[in-house]
Amino acid sequence: MNPAVGIRPATAGDLDAVECVERRSFPEGEAFTRRQLRYLLTHAQGASYAATRDGAVVGYISLLMRRTAQNLRIYSVAVDPAARGCGAGQALLDAAIALARRLGLREVTLEVRTDNDSAIRLYARNGFRPGKLLRGYYPDGTDARRMSFKTSCGRPE
Repeated sequence: MNPAVGIRPATAGDLDAVECVERRSFPEGEAFTRRQLRYLLTHAQGASYAATRDGAVVGYISLLMRRTAQNLRIYSVAVDPAARGCGAGQALLDAAIALARRLGLREVTLEVRTDNDSAIRLYARNGFRPGKLLRGYYPDGTDARRMSFKTSCGRPE
């Protein structure tokens, strides 16, 4: 992890900053609404983390889990375009994997746009394997690729 990037639990107090990162990271129609972001930060069954640099939120990750499931789903991850390349994406991914391992979960899953080469490379470097192609997954018709990471943990079935 880049020492200049900090990771901490995201809270409702981060809503304005997370919304700004969201708007700068995703095209209109794909970005979560303020209401959706508030829910993810305060009520969703899972966890959210903020990546900070020089005290400012530069990214976030929202993680969802079901009580009976053996996996942690990366529901959303975004790094402000102005902060990309500083290690925030890696730090957020590290936090997700660490949480899954702490909870004894077997797998971390996500969906990624097939045209998001930098994200796909990041996930692949970290051991995520490509899975099912999800045709027309995004509102603009772009496909998604499901990817998964095996944690070497897990409760017996």
